[in-house]
Amino acid sequence: MKVNLSLVPIVIATTTAIEQGGAFVENGRIATLERNGKLVNNDDFLKSDSILVTQLATERTTRIKAQALRLSAFAERYGFSGYSELKTALAEGYSSVSITLPGAILRKLIASGDPDLSGLELYFPEKDVINNAMVATNINPWQQIDSSAQGTNIGIYMTESGCADESGRSNYDRLAGTQTNHSRNVFGIMRAVSPESFIYCRGGAVLPNNSDIDGVGINPPIYVINRSNGGNTTINYSTLDRDWDNFSYNNRIAIFNAAGNEGGATNTIISPAKGINVVAVGNYDDSTNVINTSSSFLDPDINAAKPELSAPGTSIDAGGFIMTGTSMASPHAAAMAADLMSKYSFYRLRPHVVNAVMIGGATDIISGGKDKVGSGGIDFLSTAYNGWHYYYQGGNSAFASFDSGDGSSDGYITKKVTISSAWKNVRVAIAWQNRGTFTYDHRADAHPIGQDLDLTIYSPTGAYVGSSVSWDNPYETVNFKPTVSGTYTIKVKRYANRDGGADFRMGLLINTY
Repeated sequence: MKVNLSLVPIVIATTTAIEQGGAFVENGRIATLERNGKLVNNDDFLKSDSILVTQLATERTTRIKAQALRLSAFAERYGFSGYSELKTALAEGYSSVSITLPGAILRKLIASGDPDLSGLELYFPEKDVINNAMVATNINPWQQIDSSAQGTNIGIYMTESGCADESGRSNYDRLAGTQTNHSRNVFGIMRAVSPESFIYCRGGAVLPNNSDIDGVGINPPIYVINRSNGGNTTINYSTLDRDWDNFSYNNRIAIFNAAGNEGGATNTIISPAKGINVVAVGNYDDSTNVINTSSSFLDPDINAAKPELSAPGTSIDAGGFIMTGTSMASPHAAAMAADLMSKYSFYRLRPHVVNAVMIGGATDIISGGKDKVGSGGIDFLSTAYNGWHYYYQGGNSAFASFDSGDGSSDGYITKKVTISSAWKNVRVAIAWQNRGTFTYDHRADAHPIGQDLDLTIYSPTGAYVGSSVSWDNPYETVNFKPTVSGTYTIKVKRYANRDGGADFRMGLLINTY
């Protein structure tokens, strides 16, 4: 019988420097860029982040070796050490492996109570998700006329059942896989939205190999992943979701995944789009601005609201094919994120910032209901052109440092900004990362998320404007109309800190549009 066998993921000691910073963006240009209270430029960010890249690579090597040793010993213990399916898992240090085992070994595993065994699930087959778009998302004209937002120096990793051929495609490396019509369409969408990014593809719907992450050859590192593929049409947060959450957390890479085409059937979000660090993307029809009825929306059992946002995915003409599905929506969002990373370098290695700005900038009104649409339709102009883009990160105790650093140890991180009543709308969004292992181990709890943050806004007079205090989401948003000009106060409270071993990493967008 084929199963998904999962061991307890290795956790290694890491050190995350306390750091905050970001930019005030005005008319698509950085007016001020700061890091730890000092004005800096993009080159300063890139230089400092190069140290972080080295640190992450060292941590990754340590984690791979330890996880491989654990899996090897476990397989030896239960008599399946010679199985061919283990080869890649051992080489890459995976905590999970899909493997066919005889009944005798399965019965032994089930009865073992082995503390190294985290999960044993029935294997679920995965499939590619098929069922004017750039005008709708303001890629045309705003990104197209912005030379800084073409995806330059950004690596995008795509994965699904296959990969388009390299012939006739520039800035592209097919690492493994054979061509499918689906992969040609997905590639075409990403190339149109992000013309100068470097795209890697590995078939089989797998995470990047560790040798892929920092770039192959002289090509750019991977900063964003798109997966137009998935499985597990139940509401269960699975080991697949956990592993993709852990990958984003450990490697600081933003991940976008098709929400699924289960609308009208099971309605369920597919895996690994159930992941709390993974942005699930719904599919809307840009000719009507209505969510496609096939787009998945049923929240997983961990109660995180999915999808987070939506993008055009209906009758998308790209790569020589016209296709419909969340598979077509997700690469549009991922490629837009790559454009933003090329424009604002401090987004790189900060998926918490990417998630906050993508959710906070998804302001296009799409009919169908918030449960199906998420925060709204993605919009490059809204996301990139005016507002405050900030981040806070450090070890778990860094929240207290940011709390005291704003002038008062009152249990809140406070940010004050001056907003003019000339703006029609403001959306404030926060997003933060959580460890997949904690969520998986606590998935039966009332609230499995490791950290729970709340967001409240006050007007220049001190009057309450609005708040967002969900229990289980890794993001919060508040929308309001600035009726008076002046200094608005944004306050973030850490309502719950259940996972004391996790870093505090939060992105903040104050979007004026």
